[in-house]
Amino acid sequence: MHSLMTSRTAGAISASKTQAEAVGPALISPSLSCSSHSVFLPPLTPYTRSLSVSLFLSLFHSLAHCRAEDMVDAFVGTWNMKESINFDEYMKALGIGFAMRQVGGRIKPTTIISVDGDTVKLETKSTFKNSEITFKIGEEFEENTADDRKSASLVTLDGGKLVHVQKWDGKETSLVREVTDNTLLLTLTMGDIVSTRHYVKGE
Repeated sequence: MHSLMTSRTAGAISASKTQAEAVGPALISPSLSCSSHSVFLPPLTPYTRSLSVSLFLSLFHSLAHCRAEDMVDAFVGTWNMKESINFDEYMKALGIGFAMRQVGGRIKPTTIISVDGDTVKLETKSTFKNSEITFKIGEEFEENTADDRKSASLVTLDGGKLVHVQKWDGKETSLVREVTDNTLLLTLTMGDIVSTRHYVKGE
Protein backbone atom coordinates (compact mmCIF):
# COMPACT_ATOMS: atom_id res chain seq x y z
CA MET A 1 0.00 0.00 0.00
CA HIS A 2 1.42 3.34 -1.06
CA SER A 3 1.22 6.16 1.45
CA LEU A 4 2.02 9.83 1.67
CA MET A 5 5.43 10.49 3.24
CA THR A 6 6.69 13.73 4.70
CA SER A 7 10.19 15.15 5.16
CA ARG A 8 11.71 18.49 6.18
CA THR A 9 12.85 20.36 3.05
CA ALA A 10 12.07 23.34 0.83
CA GLY A 11 11.15 23.82 -2.80
CA ALA A 12 8.11 23.47 -5.04
CA ILE A 13 6.16 20.80 -6.90
CA SER A 14 8.86 18.81 -8.69
CA ALA A 15 9.68 15.53 -10.37
CA SER A 16 12.99 13.74 -10.13
CA LYS A 17 14.87 13.89 -13.43
CA THR A 18 17.02 10.95 -12.43
CA GLN A 19 13.97 8.87 -11.58
CA ALA A 20 12.29 9.82 -14.83
CA GLU A 21 15.31 8.69 -16.86
CA ALA A 22 15.50 5.43 -14.92
CA VAL A 23 11.85 4.32 -14.96
CA GLY A 24 10.19 6.42 -17.64
CA PRO A 25 7.53 9.14 -17.38
CA ALA A 26 4.75 6.73 -16.36
CA LEU A 27 6.36 6.16 -12.96
CA ILE A 28 7.49 9.66 -12.10
CA SER A 29 6.72 10.41 -8.44
CA PRO A 30 6.03 14.16 -7.96
CA SER A 31 6.53 15.96 -4.69
CA LEU A 32 5.00 18.94 -3.01
CA SER A 33 7.15 20.96 -0.65
CA CYS A 34 7.15 24.20 1.27
CA SER A 35 9.30 25.81 3.91
CA SER A 36 8.34 23.29 6.59
CA HIS A 37 7.83 19.95 4.88
CA SER A 38 7.39 18.01 1.65
CA VAL A 39 4.76 15.51 0.62
CA PHE A 40 5.82 12.89 -1.91
CA LEU A 41 3.20 11.18 -4.02
CA PRO A 42 3.59 7.51 -4.96
CA PRO A 43 4.60 6.44 -8.51
CA LEU A 44 1.78 6.44 -11.04
CA THR A 45 0.62 2.83 -11.53
CA PRO A 46 -2.74 1.24 -12.45
CA TYR A 47 -3.43 0.97 -8.70
CA THR A 48 -2.57 4.58 -7.87
CA ARG A 49 -4.53 5.83 -10.91
CA SER A 50 -7.65 4.47 -9.20
CA LEU A 51 -6.79 6.63 -6.18
CA SER A 52 -6.26 9.79 -8.23
CA VAL A 53 -9.16 11.70 -6.64
CA SER A 54 -7.97 10.98 -3.10
CA LEU A 55 -4.40 11.85 -4.04
CA PHE A 56 -5.52 15.10 -5.64
CA LEU A 57 -7.47 16.07 -2.52
CA SER A 58 -4.45 15.24 -0.35
CA LEU A 59 -2.23 17.32 -2.62
CA PHE A 60 -4.68 20.25 -2.54
CA HIS A 61 -4.88 20.12 1.27
CA SER A 62 -1.11 20.03 1.56
CA LEU A 63 -0.74 22.97 -0.82
CA ALA A 64 -3.18 25.03 1.25
CA HIS A 65 -1.39 24.05 4.48
CA CYS A 66 2.01 24.96 3.06
CA ARG A 67 0.78 28.32 1.80
CA ALA A 68 -0.80 29.16 5.17
CA GLU A 69 2.43 28.25 7.00
CA ASP A 70 4.54 30.39 4.68
CA MET A 71 2.18 33.36 5.00
CA VAL A 72 2.12 33.20 8.81
CA ASP A 73 5.93 33.08 8.89
CA ALA A 74 5.98 36.70 7.66
CA PHE A 75 4.42 37.78 10.98
CA VAL A 76 6.81 35.87 13.24
CA GLY A 77 9.03 38.08 15.39
CA THR A 78 9.02 40.84 17.98
CA TRP A 79 7.15 44.00 17.00
CA ASN A 80 7.55 47.28 18.89
CA MET A 81 4.83 49.91 18.58
CA LYS A 82 5.98 53.30 17.32
CA GLU A 83 2.77 55.17 16.49
CA SER A 84 -0.94 54.93 17.33
CA ILE A 85 -3.75 56.85 15.64
CA ASN A 86 -7.35 57.25 16.90
CA PHE A 87 -6.90 54.52 19.51
CA ASP A 88 -8.88 56.35 22.21
CA GLU A 89 -11.96 56.48 19.97
CA TYR A 90 -11.58 52.78 19.24
CA MET A 91 -11.35 51.93 22.95
CA LYS A 92 -14.40 54.10 23.60
CA ALA A 93 -16.33 52.17 20.91
CA LEU A 94 -15.39 48.93 22.67
CA GLY A 95 -16.94 50.28 25.87
CA ILE A 96 -13.69 50.78 27.79
CA GLY A 97 -13.91 53.26 30.66
CA PHE A 98 -12.10 56.59 30.88
CA ALA A 99 -9.43 55.54 33.40
CA MET A 100 -8.35 52.47 31.42
CA ARG A 101 -8.39 54.46 28.18
CA GLN A 102 -6.01 56.98 29.73
CA VAL A 103 -3.56 54.19 30.57
CA GLY A 104 -4.07 52.35 27.26
CA GLY A 105 -3.41 55.49 25.28
CA ARG A 106 -0.05 56.13 26.92
CA ILE A 107 1.63 52.73 26.73
CA LYS A 108 3.53 51.39 23.74
CA PRO A 109 3.11 47.61 23.78
CA THR A 110 5.34 45.00 22.22
CA THR A 111 3.76 42.17 20.24
CA ILE A 112 5.55 38.83 19.93
CA ILE A 113 4.28 36.35 17.34
CA SER A 114 5.59 32.78 17.18
CA VAL A 115 4.54 29.56 15.46
CA ASP A 116 4.80 25.97 16.68
CA GLY A 117 3.54 23.55 14.04
CA ASP A 118 0.04 24.75 13.16
CA THR A 119 -0.40 26.70 16.42
CA VAL A 120 0.20 30.45 16.50
CA LYS A 121 0.99 32.29 19.74
CA LEU A 122 0.47 36.04 19.99
CA GLU A 123 1.80 37.79 23.09
CA THR A 124 1.25 41.43 23.95
CA LYS A 125 3.55 42.91 26.60
CA SER A 126 3.57 46.33 28.20
CA THR A 127 4.37 48.07 31.47
CA PHE A 128 0.64 47.97 32.30
CA LYS A 129 -0.54 44.47 31.36
CA ASN A 130 0.57 41.34 29.53
CA SER A 131 -1.73 39.07 27.54
CA GLU A 132 -1.36 35.96 25.41
CA ILE A 133 -3.52 33.97 23.00
CA THR A 134 -2.86 30.77 21.08
CA PHE A 135 -4.89 29.68 18.07
CA LYS A 136 -4.95 27.77 14.81
CA ILE A 137 -5.68 29.54 11.55
CA GLY A 138 -9.33 29.09 10.56
CA GLU A 139 -10.44 27.56 13.89
CA GLU A 140 -12.68 29.48 16.28
CA PHE A 141 -11.46 29.82 19.87
CA GLU A 142 -12.53 31.45 23.14
CA GLU A 143 -10.57 34.59 23.95
CA ASN A 144 -10.31 36.61 27.14
CA THR A 145 -9.18 40.02 25.90
CA ALA A 146 -6.86 42.42 27.68
CA ASP A 147 -9.89 44.61 28.51
CA ASP A 148 -11.72 41.61 30.02
CA ARG A 149 -14.13 40.83 27.20
CA LYS A 150 -14.95 37.16 26.59
CA SER A 151 -15.20 36.74 22.84
CA ALA A 152 -15.63 34.04 20.24
CA SER A 153 -12.62 34.73 18.05
CA LEU A 154 -11.42 33.58 14.65
CA VAL A 155 -8.14 34.31 12.87
CA THR A 156 -7.83 33.78 9.12
CA LEU A 157 -5.42 34.68 6.34
CA ASP A 158 -6.73 36.92 3.58
CA GLY A 159 -4.46 38.17 0.83
CA GLY A 160 -1.38 38.11 3.06
CA LYS A 161 -3.22 39.79 5.95
CA LEU A 162 -3.81 38.20 9.35
CA VAL A 163 -7.49 38.90 10.06
CA HIS A 164 -8.60 38.55 13.70
CA VAL A 165 -12.34 38.87 14.39
CA GLN A 166 -13.80 39.04 17.90
CA LYS A 167 -17.53 38.61 18.62
CA TRP A 168 -19.21 39.16 21.98
CA ASP A 169 -22.64 40.28 23.24
CA GLY A 170 -23.90 40.84 19.71
CA LYS A 171 -20.92 43.08 18.90
CA GLU A 172 -17.97 42.56 16.57
CA THR A 173 -14.55 44.07 16.01
CA SER A 174 -11.70 43.21 13.65
CA LEU A 175 -7.94 43.45 14.10
CA VAL A 176 -6.12 43.19 10.78
CA ARG A 177 -2.34 42.83 10.66
CA GLU A 178 -0.22 43.22 7.54
CA VAL A 179 3.54 43.21 7.15
CA THR A 180 5.65 45.24 4.74
CA ASP A 181 9.39 44.65 5.03
CA ASN A 182 10.19 45.32 8.71
CA THR A 183 6.99 47.15 9.58
CA LEU A 184 3.64 45.84 10.78
CA LEU A 185 0.39 47.75 10.42
CA LEU A 186 -2.48 46.87 12.78
CA THR A 187 -5.87 48.21 11.70
CA LEU A 188 -8.59 48.11 14.36
CA THR A 189 -12.21 48.50 13.28
CA MET A 190 -15.33 48.78 15.42
CA GLY A 191 -18.37 49.90 13.46
CA ASP A 192 -17.36 53.10 11.67
CA ILE A 193 -14.42 53.74 14.01
CA VAL A 194 -10.98 52.89 12.59
CA SER A 195 -7.67 53.05 14.46
CA THR A 196 -4.21 52.21 13.16
CA ARG A 197 -1.14 51.19 15.12
CA HIS A 198 2.29 51.03 13.54
CA TYR A 199 5.02 48.61 14.65
CA VAL A 200 8.68 48.09 13.76
CA LYS A 201 10.35 44.70 13.93
CA GLY A 202 12.88 44.30 16.75
CA GLU A 203 16.44 43.16 16.19
